[in-house]
Amino acid sequence: MIINLKMSGRWITVSLVLVFVLISAGCGFHTAGYMKHRPELMAQYRENTLPDQYAYFYCGREDLPYAVVGIDPAYSFDTKFWFPIEFGPDLYQKIDHLSNLEPGQNRKYARAILGPAGNTIGVWFSYYHSTGVIVDDANHTIRVYNPYKPGSRQNRMYR
Repeated sequence: MIINLKMSGRWITVSLVLVFVLISAGCGFHTAGYMKHRPELMAQYRENTLPDQYAYFYCGREDLPYAVVGIDPAYSFDTKFWFPIEFGPDLYQKIDHLSNLEPGQNRKYARAILGPAGNTIGVWFSYYHSTGVIVDDANHTIRVYNPYKPGSRQNRMYR
């Protein structure tokens, strides 16, 4: 049996280009946002001077949240699994309770939530280092995933 290598090579090239185009089109609708360590956010929390223009939410239990986020009101926030917090004492109390996840420790992470272009669109406070962020800049929407993953090594260590 003789295989036409010239035709086979073209088929592979066409297939690869098609796969690339389809993947690119699928990824074009939503882009990964990301988080960046910002020490000044922890200072703002300690001084009770967090940005008051953000809409704040928490996920997890009311008395033991996994994370607290503040989202720029120019973005529509997917609130599935997130609950609103009034700016003021309730917000600072929720962030205070983050350290209760690990008895005897006072570990909290403070991060800026950035869009694909590097613009700051929110803040993150959590016992967890970070989580996934999906941003659709064209429609000004953001989704921040719950950082808690049942059964993870980190969660088993502190039960």
